[in-house]
Parts: sequence; structure tokens; C-alpha cells
Amino acid sequence: MSLPFVALTLQLLLWRLIPRTWFICFYPAVFFAASIAGLRAGLGATALSVVLVWWFFVPPSLQLRKYDPATIIPMAVFVGMGIAFSLFHERLRRAERRLADTHRQLTSSLVEEAPDGILITDFAGRLTEVNPAACDMLGYSRAELLGKSLSELLHAGDADLRDLPEALESTVRRKDGAAVPVELRARLLSDGRWQAYVRDVSARRRVEEVLRERQSDLDRAQSVAGVGSWRLDLRRDEVYWSEESYRIFGVPRGTTLTYRGFLELVHPDDRRHLDRSWRAALAGAPFDIEHRIVLGGEVKWIRERAEVDFDSAGVPLRGIGTCQDITLRKRADEALQRAHDAERRLRAELEDLTRAAAAVSEAVADLPRSDLAAVLQVIARQAQTLTDARYVGLGIGTDPAVPFDPWIALGVADDVARRIARNPRPIGLLGAVARDNRIIRTRDLHAHAAFGGFPSGHPDMHSFLGVPIRFHGRSVGNLFLADKIGAEEFSIQDQRLIELLAARAGAAIEIATRYVGEAFQRAWLQTVIDQLPEGIIIVDSESTIVLRNRVAAALARRSGLVGTPDDRLYDIREPSGAPVPFDRTPARRATRGETLVGVEYGIVGPDGRTVPVLVSATPLVTVGEPAGAAIVFQDIRTLKEIERLREEWTSVVAHDLRQPVAVIELTIDGLLRCSPDAAPERTLRGLERIKASSRRLGRMIDDLLDASRIESRRLTVQPRLVDLAALAAGAVEQARETLPGAPIRAAAAGPQPAWVDPDRIQQVLDNLLSNAVKYGEPGREIRVDVAPRDDAVELVVTNHGEGVPPDQQRSLFCRFARTREARAGSVPGLGLGLYISRGIVEAHGGRMWVESTPGETTSFHCLLPRRPPPE
Repeated sequence: MSLPFVALTLQLLLWRLIPRTWFICFYPAVFFAASIAGLRAGLGATALSVVLVWWFFVPPSLQLRKYDPATIIPMAVFVGMGIAFSLFHERLRRAERRLADTHRQLTSSLVEEAPDGILITDFAGRLTEVNPAACDMLGYSRAELLGKSLSELLHAGDADLRDLPEALESTVRRKDGAAVPVELRARLLSDGRWQAYVRDVSARRRVEEVLRERQSDLDRAQSVAGVGSWRLDLRRDEVYWSEESYRIFGVPRGTTLTYRGFLELVHPDDRRHLDRSWRAALAGAPFDIEHRIVLGGEVKWIRERAEVDFDSAGVPLRGIGTCQDITLRKRADEALQRAHDAERRLRAELEDLTRAAAAVSEAVADLPRSDLAAVLQVIARQAQTLTDARYVGLGIGTDPAVPFDPWIALGVADDVARRIARNPRPIGLLGAVARDNRIIRTRDLHAHAAFGGFPSGHPDMHSFLGVPIRFHGRSVGNLFLADKIGAEEFSIQDQRLIELLAARAGAAIEIATRYVGEAFQRAWLQTVIDQLPEGIIIVDSESTIVLRNRVAAALARRSGLVGTPDDRLYDIREPSGAPVPFDRTPARRATRGETLVGVEYGIVGPDGRTVPVLVSATPLVTVGEPAGAAIVFQDIRTLKEIERLREEWTSVVAHDLRQPVAVIELTIDGLLRCSPDAAPERTLRGLERIKASSRRLGRMIDDLLDASRIESRRLTVQPRLVDLAALAAGAVEQARETLPGAPIRAAAAGPQPAWVDPDRIQQVLDNLLSNAVKYGEPGREIRVDVAPRDDAVELVVTNHGEGVPPDQQRSLFCRFARTREARAGSVPGLGLGLYISRGIVEAHGGRMWVESTPGETTSFHCLLPRRPPPE
């Protein structure tokens, strides 16, 4: 387009030579002729223009001149410009044709190489062009497809292509009849034809199917673990639940819920507490709560844990959490608590009964210096102590015409006893117990049919418990108790204790009654103690066995000499299994004047098995000098079996919980690995939270197993020589990663070798550092010191905070023990960390204790061996 302007410039320079220069108007004609019609048209237009200019614009006077520069030069320039225009546009047209050919070839190549099927139809819907991808997809050759109607291949039927949506998912029929799922897109071309893009979505369908299967697996895993998930959209006030959440709460699947609607499902007594906790979570506090629901008339326990997402302005957007049905755990905890309470009661009863039996045994052993009345006095006093009875009577006799003789009465004032004047007879309620040989327990003895009233001056009584004392099936005495202090009646437990005391007192009364002469007394003593369920041994001052009953004989080994220290009948062991030195045996301790009550030992029986026993030993003193000792062995295998079953139950429950937790972790790992790159970030975060929660649950299960092993003395360690300072430094570095923001520092005066199991000590350090962070003052330094101490190495973890009150420090290392402040606070925990830590330290032969100054610092000290124990 710039050539006409060049020509115009030349014309302006030559306008004086050619007076009439209007011939420049022919330039556009030549230019457009060359650009539109090509080289020949341009050259023809140039020639014609030259003729017209020569004829019309050159003066005749100049036309007759030959070789006039004023005429020839402009005409030559005009012709040259025309030729130049024609050649330029010819080259331009050739370039455009080459570009068009290249574009067609490129378009054809792209269509041929396209991974999606491309189908081009005429306006009637018959195929005119197909690419190889479409042929492969449909199983036809190109020749077979051309001319076919698109409706023959698509399941969309005979619908007009103009009516198809922008993107349609349908299926196409292959040549072999198989249906292929596809995504179809169609558009109208400029020439009136239709172009359809067909994409095979089989792979996508398989991925979707896999995702559905993974979702199903997640739902099943949640069902197995009893853990559901939920999301609360705070802006819309809509709650979205997983399938397991609907099942846990008993709500039909798909039910739309709001936050208030969810609160209606919570137990009325727990709604206010849950609502307060949730509002606190919206302010940034952690949300971890246990509450109840009522489902089908049954109360169930649910644990809810959640995190709240906030926008950049701090406004809460949504809450994402989990819910877990912990009803079975709650019931198990309650059952375990009842078992613990029963165990404590049984232990207390056993200890009380052992003390009572020891007192009775001591009274019997004191014969002949004492008499029958003294023995009965001891029995009555022990019955009163065991039951808190205000009045106790003990009498021997069954004839209603003859008063009890002897008769022991406790709780009745001396002046009242003098007014009554004589012993009661076995009539009325007393007679029903003594003559009928039966137990009577009543809340109000006045309402009993056998009650016959009180004599004049007798104190009024209400609750009553009567138990006959039998020996070899015959009555040897009767215990009567009235008015339990602090209660309206005697309990079943009181009755059981008095029955057990009566079983032991029967032999004592029989011994005391028949104690005539040393030989006669010894024979009857042997007879009576043989009937006792406990093993009884009498030794002299040299710890030589002089008398024992059949239970004690059954516990003895088959070989050995009686009473010799080097080859004893009884192989006595500590509860840990270590042999008891001869000078520390119950017999030796008792002969030195020491009294033992309910001390636990183990006795290796004739079959080589260790029998757990509670031993009570009392010295036998003659004229102020120890003459021997009486030892009572209480077989507690039944109690130990109960304890073992409880520990086994705890271990089995913890072990069985591992499987669903492992399934959850494996499933989550699989989901995270198989999640597509385009998966929502919220979904990935939810999976990561589930994975972290399952790991925390796994650690809780490990703690329960360790606690069970420690209690059953089955915790094992594999010590070796370890640099405790380096181990502590590594634990601190790891804690900084897992407990971000906690200022923890380790200090040690060089390497500190210790004989420890590094994995177990790492566990102790993790527990102590975790407690220091949870209960310490935020932002204050936590210090870990390692230093030598005599033949050991001392490890100390110190934090600043509220501290531990002195009255709670002793129980801090007990199982499931937590301080009152910790239980009242929001910090979660089972109370097993310190119990397990002390068990691990003691398994190394070390010692662990706490030193705390309330309001300042708390230090946990671990003393560990420096070298292996001597062989």
C-alpha cells in the first residue's frame, strides 16, 4: 500500500516537467487490479493505463517528439510502478496460497492425531469425515463409517444435533455391539456441516467407580470403628453427616439437619454443656466432648471432636469433626470400675478377715495362759470391728431351758448388765439361730415372727444379724449382732464376713473348749486347724516347724528336712519371683517379735507351680520371751485369677482394638495415595485428620497394653550401653517437631553412659515432655537435665506452672491417676503416662519420683543404672 505514495512523491517532484499530472489517478486501478486479479491483470491494467495516459494526458505537441525526457521518464516510472505492483501482489498471493495449504495440512494432521474421535456430518446427519481415533473407538474402518447416520452410532437416538446440549454424556455402539460411554460435543461449521467431538470416558468412569468403592470402604471402615464424620456449614446452618454418623444417631440417611436440630438429638441433660463447648470452639477453643443420646429408649454415649475453620478476618466458616459411639467403652469403664471397687472391697474384707483370724489365732495360741472366755471375747470383738455393730453377743448352748454358758456381751453398759442379772436363753430369735442352726438377718427384729420381747431393763434394739458357729457341722456357739452403726440394717457383705469369721472361730472355740492338757490340746489343735481353709504353721524359736495343718502340708515340697535353713520344706518367693532369704521369711520375722498381717508372698508347691498367698504371722510369747510363731497362709489364687482375667480382658480389648485402627490407617493411606490431583483440599485435610486420630488411638491402645504388662509384671526391657545425654537431646529435637512452639532445652555435662533400653527410655521422655507442655505455663522454658549421681545417671524434666499439690504427689504415679486440676481442666488424658513411665524405670532397676513447688516448678526425676547389674 506504500507504493502509490512513493509514486505520488515522484509526481510532485516532476510536476513542472509534465503540466497535467492527473494520470496519477490510474495508480489505484493498477494496484487493485494486481491485488485482486493477479499478475496478468496487473500488467494488462498497466498497459491500458499507459495508453490512456498517453492519449488523454500527454499534449499532442509532446506525443510527436521522440525520446523527449519530459514525457518518457514519467511514463517509464508509471510502467515500472505498475509492473512492480503486479509482481508484488503475485508473490503475496503465492505466499497466501502456501499459508492456506500449510493450514489445511496442519488442521488435517491435528484431526488425524487427535486422541478424541472427530465426526463431521452433513446437515442430514450422515458422516462425511472421521479421524482414526473415532475409527478405533467405534471398531469400524473409515470407509465403513462414511455415509452412516450419526443416530445409528449414538444412543441419543434420532435427536436433531441442534437440540443436543453443549456437552452430553451418552454411549456409542461399537461394530461388535459393545456400548462405550462417551462425552459428546457438537457444533455447526461455517459451511453448514456439523462437527461432533466424541471422547471415551471409560477410564474416567472406572476412576469414579474406584472413588465410589473407596468411599464405600471409608463408610465400612467408619462402621467397623464406630467413627462417623460430619461438617457444619456455619453460613448456611446445615449439618452434613457421613453414613456412619446417621447410623450412630439413628437418623434416616439424607435427613437435613441444622445445628438446633442436632441439639434436639442430644440428651436433655447434656445439651447446655455441648452448646457451651461448641460456642467456645467458635471462639478458638478445642472441641472434644462426650455426651449422651437416647436411641430406642437406650442411653448411648457419643464422643465428638472437631476443628473450626476461620476466614482471614477470624470469622468461623465451618466445623469439621468426628463422632464415635463409645457406649461399649463407657460400659467397659463402668464394669472395670465396678470390678476395681469389688476388688478393693474384697481386698479390704480379706485384710480385715485376715487380721481377725490372726487375732483369733493369737488368742488360741495364747492358751493355756488364757481361757475360753478370752477367746470368745476376741471373736466377739472382731465381729464388732468387722460390722460396726453396736451390740454383740456370743454364747454357747442350744437347750432352751438352760442359759448360754459362757456368754459374752459387748456394747451393754455394766449397770444395765447388772440389772438384767442373768444370761439369756436360746429362745425367741436367739433360739431360732442356736437351735435351728440357721442365719437370721432382719431390718427390724420387732417385726420378726420369732421375736419374743426383751427382759425388763434391756436396751432397745432394731436391726439384727444372727450366725451360728459350727465345727464339723455341729453348733459350737452363736454370734448375735444388733444395731449397725451408721446404717438401718446389716448388709449381705456383713453377713458374709461374719459367716467367714464363724467358720474360722468354730475351730478356735472347739480348740479352746477342749483344751485340756498339752497332749490332748495338741491333738485337738491339729484336728481343728486341719479344717481351716488357710494353711497354719506353728514354729518354735528356731523356726523349726512343730505343727501344721493339711493345707500347709499340701503346700510343702516332698523333700527336705523340717526347719533347716538350707533345705526347707517351703520355697518362699517374693511376688516378683525372687527367693526370700531365710532371715526374711515370715517365720524368722515373727520369732524376732515382728507381726505380719496380710503380706503377699508366693510358695512353690510340690508340682513346681507358685501359689500366691497372703501371710499373717504373729510371735508366740512365753513368759515374756519369744517361744515361736504362728503363721497363717491365705490362698489367694482365686483373687489372682480374677485379677489375671481383668488384666487379660484389658489386654484382649486393647489388642482387638488394634485391628480396626490398622484398617482405618491402611484405608486412609490408600485413599491418600489414590486421590486425584484435583481432589478437594478439604477432603484431603479430612483424610489427614482421620489418619492422625487413628494414630492417636493407636498410641492410647499401646498405653493400655503397657499398663496391663506393668501390672502383671510382664513388661520386658532390652538394656544396652547408651549415651543418655545424646538420647535426651534426640528426644528434645523430636519433641520440638511434634510439639511446635514449646521452648525445650536439653543440658548435660558431656556423654552420660547408662545401661538402659533406648526405646523404652525414649517412651518415658516422650511422656514427660508431653506432660510438661500440656500442664506447664505456655511460653516458659522446659529443661531436660542429665547428670551423674553416684553409681547411676539422673534424668530430670522440669517445667514451670501450677505444680502438683503435696497431697496428690503420692497418687500421681498410680494407674489412671490425674490431679484434680487436670481432671477439671480441658487437657485430655487417660492418666497412664506417669504410671507407665515409672513401670519402665523400675523395670530397669531404677527409681522415679516427683518434686514440685506449687506455683513455681515441677521436676520429674528418673534414676537409671550406669552399668549392668552384677551376675
